[in-house]
Amino acid sequence: MINKFIKYIGKNFGNPKGIIGITMTKIMNIMNQKHYSTVLDNIKLEPNNVILDIGFGNGYLIYKLFKKNIPVKIYGIEISSDMVNNVSKKNKQKINNGKLKLLMENINDTSFETNTFDKICTINTIYFWNNYEKCFSEIKRILKPNGIFINCFYSKEFLENIIYTKYGFNKYTVEEIIKMTEKNGLKIIKTIEIKKGYSYCIISEN
Repeated sequence: MINKFIKYIGKNFGNPKGIIGITMTKIMNIMNQKHYSTVLDNIKLEPNNVILDIGFGNGYLIYKLFKKNIPVKIYGIEISSDMVNNVSKKNKQKINNGKLKLLMENINDTSFETNTFDKICTINTIYFWNNYEKCFSEIKRILKPNGIFINCFYSKEFLENIIYTKYGFNKYTVEEIIKMTEKNGLKIIKTIEIKKGYSYCIISEN
């Protein structure tokens, strides 16, 4: 019974559902404050930028991006229908005004046109990409020339000490993610050690 619950929790991190999913995304908001700060400090929003948030969860990063009060258009994609529905309800006005568009899509195959986004960001989603080469290829395709991709994540070494990450998580070292990024045609601009030894942010350019 305990193992089944742990397995359920692990899988729910990748695809949050129901009350458990809502609770877990709030916990992640607390855990990931330094990740959010790193994205916000480095994204360098400019007027009329078109931004994509991959795996937006409960919409916390989207909320923080709009708080900068810079006129941008934000898209968000999620594989969780519950998260899409919940965040859409909270942001009806921005959606109706055309400032925000939320879609239930997977980053390995999106509906976006080539060269759509000035900046793409994601926090703690890379573990759930079943085909990382396809995902990086899609990011490169939909990112404009010289566009920026910001990828925040916990290291393999850290995740291996957490019991629920045995289920549904693909774990990587920072060196492995750097190689993945470069192999798929993105140029590394900066690697930030958010917390020594276990959380990082890789910023790359198309």
